[in-house]
Amino acid sequence: MWHHLKDLWTHNRAAFLAFVVVFALTGVFGVRAVTQYIYWSDPVKQNQTLAGWMTPRYVAKSYNVPPEVIKAAWNLNPDSALRRASLDTIARELGLTLEEMQQRVAAAALAYHAGQTNE
Repeated sequence: MWHHLKDLWTHNRAAFLAFVVVFALTGVFGVRAVTQYIYWSDPVKQNQTLAGWMTPRYVAKSYNVPPEVIKAAWNLNPDSALRRASLDTIARELGLTLEEMQQRVAAAALAYHAGQTNE
C-alpha cells in the first residue's frame, strides 16, 4: 500500500494533494455535522429559557425556527446581522427584559410551528 502512495506522490503530486485536502475537508465537515446533530438532538437544548449569553441564532436553533422569526418577534430589522450579539446586548438596545423577550419568542415559535403543521 505504501508503494502505491509513494507512486502517487511521485507521479501525481497535484492529484494526491487534492485528494488529501478533499479527504480532510470531508472529515472536518462530517465531524461537525455529527456533533451539531448530537448537540441539538438533546431534549435539554430544545426550547431553552433565554439567557444573556445566547445569540439570536442559538435561540432560533433551540426553538427550531428560522432566524427571521426571532428577529420579527423582537421587532428587529430582518437585514440586521446579529449572529454574534448576545441577548444581554440586544435587550439593552431594545429596552426589553429577558422575560419579555422569552414571551415574544415562545409566542412566535408557537405560531410558526402551528403554521407549519397546517401546511
